[in-house]
Amino acid sequence: MLKFVTRVLFVLFLASAAKAEEAPLYVGEEEVMSAVRKEFAEQGADSEFEIEAFGGQTSFSLPGAKKAKLLVSKLKYDETQNKFSCALEVFADGKAAAKTQIQGRYFPLKEVYVPARVIGKGEIIGTEDLKVIKVRSGRVKPNMVTEAEKLAGMEAKRSLKEGKLISEREIGEVVLIKRGNVITAVYKTGQMTITAQAVALEDGARGQKIEAENSKSRKKVYGVVIDADTIEISQ
Repeated sequence: MLKFVTRVLFVLFLASAAKAEEAPLYVGEEEVMSAVRKEFAEQGADSEFEIEAFGGQTSFSLPGAKKAKLLVSKLKYDETQNKFSCALEVFADGKAAAKTQIQGRYFPLKEVYVPARVIGKGEIIGTEDLKVIKVRSGRVKPNMVTEAEKLAGMEAKRSLKEGKLISEREIGEVVLIKRGNVITAVYKTGQMTITAQAVALEDGARGQKIEAENSKSRKKVYGVVIDADTIEISQ
């Protein structure tokens, strides 16, 4: 009885192994799209693309094949609508196995800087707080700030999410003087410099003109923020 059971198990093992050997070779959509992107590059496209297919076969099952090769030809693309079409031929172990026509859209990618972590409101953005990602160019709107040199040193005016594009209204110059701060108002004329104590009536970043009130005379003046304690009165 034991020998019979052993033989049955051995037969089942052989059958299972045979089925595993017969498993077809699979070519997926990512491999197909990679071949299309390669053809774009060979035709001189100077941008990296993200591609979406909406017509044609993009995955293949090749029974008994050990090796597959993809050949893309007749690539045509419309730069006004970002549409493309091409012919695809699949070879299995050197023999033609399938043909199809693929249609789709392509999206040029752009490198942008985004937060590498959540940046809280009021934090100063450092270069170490940023990372580079690639997004579709069409998603980068005119009001978005994507260069590291324009982001580093700015203050977050609201919480910034990791990996999300930053708009102009979400950042600003670092506020050096806040409303209510006691500051020094400097007035320069010729060889003379006059200073007076004043109270800031509004927030101000470096180089920004703000309103202040002379602490003694109560006169309103306007000055450019020099640092966290000083404004220079406009003439």
